[in-house]
Amino acid sequence: MRRVVMEELTPGMILAKAVTNLAGLVVLASGAELDEATLRRLRRMDLAFVCVEGEAGEAGGKTLAELEAELDHRFRLVCHDPIQRQLQEALRLHIRSTHGVGESPGPTPGL
Repeated sequence: MRRVVMEELTPGMILAKAVTNLAGLVVLASGAELDEATLRRLRRMDLAFVCVEGEAGEAGGKTLAELEAELDHRFRLVCHDPIQRQLQEALRLHIRSTHGVGESPGPTPGL
C-alpha cells in the first residue's frame, strides 16, 4: 500500500483503503478502480492523498522540482503560520540535501 497525493492519481489505480467523508461514511470502498469520473469526485472532496495498492517505493524517481511542488502543496493551508513555514523550509532543505543540492533556493513563492 502507498499513499498518493491527489495530483498523482491516475485512472486504473486500485484503492487499498476506503475513502470516507467527514461524517465517516464510505464514499469509495477499498478495491475500487479509479477512473476519470472517480478522480474528479475525489478531487472535489479536497483530500490530501488516498491509499492505493502497490509498494511505497513504486512512487520513487520524482525530480527535485516535483518533490518541492508536493511539499508546497502539503503546506498550502498553513503557509501563514511562521512555525509551519520553518518546518516547511527544514523539510525543503532535507529534500534538497538528499538530492545532492546544498542550499535552499530562498523563500517559497507566495510566502
